[in-house]
Amino acid sequence: MSGGQALDDVPRPPAQSGPEPRERRHVVRQESETMAKRILVVDDEPDIRRLVAEALVVTGYDVQTAANGDEAVRVASLFLPDLVLLDIMMPDMDGFAVYERVRAKPVDLKSPIIFLTARREIDDKLLGFEKGAADYITKPFHIKELLARVKVHLGELGPPKGDVPNPLTDRELEVLGLLASGKTYKQVARALDLSQSTVRNHLHNVYGKLNVVDRAQAVIVSRENGWI
Repeated sequence: MSGGQALDDVPRPPAQSGPEPRERRHVVRQESETMAKRILVVDDEPDIRRLVAEALVVTGYDVQTAANGDEAVRVASLFLPDLVLLDIMMPDMDGFAVYERVRAKPVDLKSPIIFLTARREIDDKLLGFEKGAADYITKPFHIKELLARVKVHLGELGPPKGDVPNPLTDRELEVLGLLASGKTYKQVARALDLSQSTVRNHLHNVYGKLNVVDRAQAVIVSRENGWI
């Protein structure tokens, strides 16, 4: 799958002297590494892996990468990242299997994991959330969106959880709560005795109030603030 055209606005780090690290598998850490949050990027596509890692390094994060599931598990156990960006569609061991491995002992990683994938079906997204994923980013994505979501899940953007007044109406919360539970628009409409177009209108109002672009983001923001 190709994400090049959506990632071409990635800022480039300054040129460094000396030989290039092999395939940039492990990106050189910044001088401020004692303060930098650690991020593990897992993707079997070298271009995606490199561009995402470079953007994160320029932003100030301490980054390491992995090209497959086995390497991801090994690096996670040693690097202990504060956040993982994890591709789902990889050979041999897919992202869901990697997720299970790093969550289980002996790795026992508690950090947020954001899935990266070209899959757009809502069932795939719900499966990720049911497993406990923090977020789900669909390829191709814009690097600014990825960086914004990374900062949110690292607690670097927005006010503290629970301190934000709830801007949603009771009906909007009902709609969002039912959609978050996995129900379709048709099922939500039937449960609330509404038309499907009214359900969609409520959801679009939610997007505007929360300044998000999709259902997954709306659910994440609402859950983090205890609204649903």
